[in-house]
Amino acid sequence: MSKNTVELDATRSCLPHVTHTSDILVLGAGYAGMTAAALLAHEGKDVTVLEAHETLGGCASFFRTGKYSFDVGATTISGMQPHQPAGRVFDHLGLTPNLIKQDPGMIIRRQGDDVVRWADKQTWIAEAQRHFTGDQAGFWNAQYELEQRVYGLVGHTHAIPPTSIGELLALAAPSMLSNVGLLPGLVRPVEVLLKRYGVDTPAFREFIDEQLLISTQNSAMRAPYLTGAMGLTYPSETYYPIGGMVKPVLQLMRHATAHGATVKFRRAVTSITQRNGMWEVMCANGECYHARTVVSSIPIWNMQSLTGDRVQRYFTSKASTFDRSWVGLTLYFALDGVPKIPSTYVQLYLDEPIPFVHSGSLFLTISHPTDNEKAPEGHTTVTASTHALADDWDDCSPEVARERKQQIIDGMLALIKRRMHEFEGMQMLHVEGGTPQTWERYTGRYRGYVGGIPHDIRRPLLTLPPNKTPFDGLYMIGDSVFPGQGTPAVMMGAWNTVQRIFDA
Repeated sequence: MSKNTVELDATRSCLPHVTHTSDILVLGAGYAGMTAAALLAHEGKDVTVLEAHETLGGCASFFRTGKYSFDVGATTISGMQPHQPAGRVFDHLGLTPNLIKQDPGMIIRRQGDDVVRWADKQTWIAEAQRHFTGDQAGFWNAQYELEQRVYGLVGHTHAIPPTSIGELLALAAPSMLSNVGLLPGLVRPVEVLLKRYGVDTPAFREFIDEQLLISTQNSAMRAPYLTGAMGLTYPSETYYPIGGMVKPVLQLMRHATAHGATVKFRRAVTSITQRNGMWEVMCANGECYHARTVVSSIPIWNMQSLTGDRVQRYFTSKASTFDRSWVGLTLYFALDGVPKIPSTYVQLYLDEPIPFVHSGSLFLTISHPTDNEKAPEGHTTVTASTHALADDWDDCSPEVARERKQQIIDGMLALIKRRMHEFEGMQMLHVEGGTPQTWERYTGRYRGYVGGIPHDIRRPLLTLPPNKTPFDGLYMIGDSVFPGQGTPAVMMGAWNTVQRIFDA
């Protein structure tokens, strides 16, 4: 197989039982996998990427219906400053994604008013003071200070969480001691700071809980205040990618292949085995791959069924410890018009319950008026998503699943029609919905889990599965291992993992 290639069809070159060899195999072509592949290829490593599907992007992929393109899930990019994870990766590779900074970062449409989440810190604090009581300035200044300190820490080490005595000693170096004060923020919840600054009112608690749910996947009662600060401040650096979330991943793929990497689609992994110091990866089409190093973005819950013996026991242990994740409900439609709204992102509070929705809001992504890659001129695409529980969908018959899906679509559409006055007079076209079963079918993720492992004081961040496993040459990236969910986090995990590979 020649280098600088993207292979789309597994049947075209499929020679069952033929073995392919690469220095490094990357499993998965989402943000985590393509970040790792691009960084490794950039440094001259022999890299092959195996992707189960026919498109890249993973949970940040897309689909097309007629003239319209829809993001399937994750819809925002943040962390683009040079000292932040996404910015550091793109700067290092010399790439410039086509992004539009959102200011305001989002509109939070509560039942009585709109809270405008301005990008500028002081402008945002003034807006918060207008809507909520207590020491809003003190609370938000504390969030921004924590955010800066965390990025300062993670920008100077890739050995978190430590997996050896050497890494532990490196974290205990004198230059790192100034960060000891951050440790309580890993085991104490956001609500501690709400009480400290006298802002713990029902209205503000609801606001914070809904913001945390879309960023840390938890509430003020459970989310650690350290990662909570990262989630609460991210709207100050929110970007809209022209053409959809898949476009920056496409840039990463093109950079990787331009530097010699091979990307193969429709290669669903069926087993991962270590033999004589090499890793053997089998695919559903019969192909076999050998490599000394495997970097897997396959979730830990799936890894336990792909591995055997000691490796399987390791992933089974991790999967049983971190046995819960959210699943998503999604709605997609186009508008035959262009709504006038100051941000492409809207958090829309529910004014009445929607069946099987376990959140108090929907998150809407509205295509930018200038983005003619997602919708033709004069038209708009909208992706709406919210949280659900996998338990509601386990062992659900096809008939019951279809009935529930229609209930959800009807409930979400009714809410949007009631509350989004900017859409009035516009026809909704190509309406489609997605459930956990949809996600499981198209992504292969166990139970349809999306969003990664919720940040939780009961399972501190440093106890998340590490990027470096106990098995030589096997590394883990993605949203089910450290540092967790979100595009910046999985890119940071990929960056740290690549550094560890070079250190090995």
